[in-house]
Amino acid sequence: MLFTESYPAVVFLLLTIPAIIVWVISFIKPSMFRRRNASAGKSRKRVKEISLLTAAVSLVLSIITAPGTTMLEKAASIQNFFILRDYKVAGTFIYTSKTMDAEVTSVIDGDTFRIRTNEGDTEKVRLLLIDTPEIGEQPEPYALEARNYAKELLEGQTVHLEFDESERDQYGRLLAYVYVNDQMVNLLLLEKGLARVAVFPPDTRYVDAFREIETKARESSLRIWSIDNYVTNRGFDANAAASGQ
Repeated sequence: MLFTESYPAVVFLLLTIPAIIVWVISFIKPSMFRRRNASAGKSRKRVKEISLLTAAVSLVLSIITAPGTTMLEKAASIQNFFILRDYKVAGTFIYTSKTMDAEVTSVIDGDTFRIRTNEGDTEKVRLLLIDTPEIGEQPEPYALEARNYAKELLEGQTVHLEFDESERDQYGRLLAYVYVNDQMVNLLLLEKGLARVAVFPPDTRYVDAFREIETKARESSLRIWSIDNYVTNRGFDANAAASGQ
């Protein structure tokens, strides 16, 4: 009798397992699910969405149909699942499930570089929440130093990209917090005084921590902060920074 009552829950739970496996494989080797003549990015995203939705629905149904628990306990289990699905705590930061790994092929300037994805696609990445001095025809103070430091950290490396609310900007660039050997490059540039905080909502996850680090660099007069009234002299324009100008 107990098995009969729990049978639907077991079926839904068994359906959850392959859905999760497919979702994990879509990160590790997404080419397995790419349809002929289909866009790699769209195919990967579609597989992730369908497999994650299937896993979520199946797990919720298995909880609902499980015997021996009250509806209040079932509701709490479902709530915990959806909270833990999207976030995991690591150190002082919260990492979402929206991440990817890629190889850096070239560095454009202090806050912009190109990557090659696991599918072989080339993408341009813009570091979130910071702005480094612009190179242009006449490099701003410390612009070349910022680019050289970014090259030292990134070029030829496999990096981990963490996205905030926006995955891309209006120019199609990926917007990310970038990690090399578990160190966030965005923060390293701030610590060295080679970048300032640049806030563009809704991507503000680490803004408080970033401002603390910027303040320390400014109080120590590191690099760009050794220039009197750096922001004023530069004529900083948030829109220009966002467009990479």
